[in-house]
Amino acid sequence: MTDETLERGVGDATLVDVVRRHAAERPDQTACLFLADGEHEEQVLTYAALEGQARRIAAAVARRAGSASPVLLLFDPGLDFIPALLGCFLARAIAVPVYPPDPRDLGAGVARIGRVADDAGARIALTTRAVRERIGDVERAGGPRLGLEYCALEDLTEGPGQDWRPSVVCGNDVAFLQYTSGSTGTPRGVMVTHGNLMAHGRGVAAVLRLTTESICVSWLPVYHDMGLIGAVLIPLQVGFRSIQMAPLAFLERPQRWLQAISRYRGTLSPAPNFAYDLVVRKTAPAERRALDLRTWTAAMNGAEPVRAETCERFATAFAESGFRREAFVPCYGLAEATLMASGGPAGTRPVSAAVHAAALGRHRVVACRRESPAARVLIASGHPLPALDLAIVQPETCMPCAGDEVGEIWIGGDTVAAGYWRRPGETGEVFGARLADGRGAYLRTGDLGFMRDGQLFVTGRCKDMLVIRGRNYYPQDLEASTTGAHPALRPGGAAAFAHDDGHAERAVVVAEIDAADAATWAAATAAIRAAIARQHAIHVAAVVLIPPRALPKTSSGKVRRRESRARLEAGTLPVLSGWAPADGAQPRPGVDTAAVEDWLLDAVAELRGLARNQVTRDDDLVALGIDSAEAAHFAGELETRLGRRVPIRLLMEQRTIGGLATALGRGLA
Repeated sequence: MTDETLERGVGDATLVDVVRRHAAERPDQTACLFLADGEHEEQVLTYAALEGQARRIAAAVARRAGSASPVLLLFDPGLDFIPALLGCFLARAIAVPVYPPDPRDLGAGVARIGRVADDAGARIALTTRAVRERIGDVERAGGPRLGLEYCALEDLTEGPGQDWRPSVVCGNDVAFLQYTSGSTGTPRGVMVTHGNLMAHGRGVAAVLRLTTESICVSWLPVYHDMGLIGAVLIPLQVGFRSIQMAPLAFLERPQRWLQAISRYRGTLSPAPNFAYDLVVRKTAPAERRALDLRTWTAAMNGAEPVRAETCERFATAFAESGFRREAFVPCYGLAEATLMASGGPAGTRPVSAAVHAAALGRHRVVACRRESPAARVLIASGHPLPALDLAIVQPETCMPCAGDEVGEIWIGGDTVAAGYWRRPGETGEVFGARLADGRGAYLRTGDLGFMRDGQLFVTGRCKDMLVIRGRNYYPQDLEASTTGAHPALRPGGAAAFAHDDGHAERAVVVAEIDAADAATWAAATAAIRAAIARQHAIHVAAVVLIPPRALPKTSSGKVRRRESRARLEAGTLPVLSGWAPADGAQPRPGVDTAAVEDWLLDAVAELRGLARNQVTRDDDLVALGIDSAEAAHFAGELETRLGRRVPIRLLMEQRTIGGLATALGRGLA
């Protein structure tokens, strides 16, 4: 923030105060803008309109829920979510952002919402008529009944009334619950307070040199911390514009992201590492030359492991567009620390270090020549945020690490969240750590790293959580889905972990099976893929079947996931059946329905590593694990082959390969 901004906002205790001040001082200034298809302006919210809508929603929430009551937020991409969130803040309710149900698999989506609602204790949901109808269709068809009271924004016709007054919001009040894991089996809500948000926003604004003249451009979903805090709440706190588009608009045509930055002269745009790789692959030199990225001063790269080679490829590819390496801001964070724990400062080139990979595996930092085959090049995640206490600690002894040691990253400070919702035991274990000399309390992140010259290098995770495409998954959830997928699979005999293939982290499942025939192995593999795709919306890159009692476990019967991964990668795990996808598919020409269907069957089979005769036109795309990114891949390949636009929404609306081929054939004709 500028000195003037800090001086004017000195009395702001919460974001509620900030938005009120913005609405009073500059009511007609645009706060948020939404690009319907990633290109055309559909919705605009000024500060006055935002504050007015938030007051109306707050009054409705206050009539239906008491103070500190959890309220679900269920919204499709657009700007409706933002006044609904602020309405909860004004009513002193606890917002619970949740993904709306996917039209391709409503039953699983509604069940997931139900699990979050049960964990949060929510009985009210702010939503729209369209989302409410989708949920109602599932309930009327005999699906799970959530027992929620739905409050559609279109039905709120009356204002707050002259006698209504917003609640007094305090810094230690819980603002929202961030369900971080992508988990559907054991959801956990992180309690982010209003004080956390304000302290975090001040730190990030200082590190990224944000002012009221900054402009944010984002395609990230607003239901998770990077999109919610990084691209919505921080712009509101500092007072600059946020340009939003739907995630599918980006996945359909990744260049839309950079085109929006160029068009609106964006200065801040956060994204996971995979997005920078994707946009390099999906843009042509002519498209890059048409962009002007000179204004982009904070290209945040986080939410998953940041790769030095990714940053280098992107900077090289878009140098002709005016992108500067100094704009990259590799960062590290987690919802338990509100969002960002380290990064920047903006305007400086990211720092990298070459270390000996084998020594790193032994938690030692040994310098190595970059050209050495033994080298692993790490990119720093910048300096810790101001006023944040970051320590590198030996997990077993709770002693601070020496400078040449890798240890667990511990965090203390005002940005550390209040704990896990209704989980006091886990809160004490994770948020109440103390050093051996008694100093604390610290948040134990479960991540590994070391400090060098004041900068944090993240090396891996000592916890078992998977981070795939910027989303976190608990391995226990994937393992439960695995062992329940087929009767030949042994209960408690599965391990889920992430495997680094040199380009990104991929999900891998290893499972014990009581069967000796290939037909059962194939059926179990297909069942595992379908179960995990349906229940967790994640594609498993490899399903590996092993004999009974071959899975590494502790003496008490706990699964050794890291040992399972190490033995699999070393070739010492006895494997009955393994599966891995090909890198991509080669389309065949043709525009009629039969040709499109034939191409899709080939593409799906090759993408999933199956024989051509194992894929039929009646196969369910969701069960095959075709996610939105892969649907975007199909759309892009078809467009290139056919020379005409293929809307990704058409792919997302169809359930089977045959249905998709028919719809595409009709649309292309």
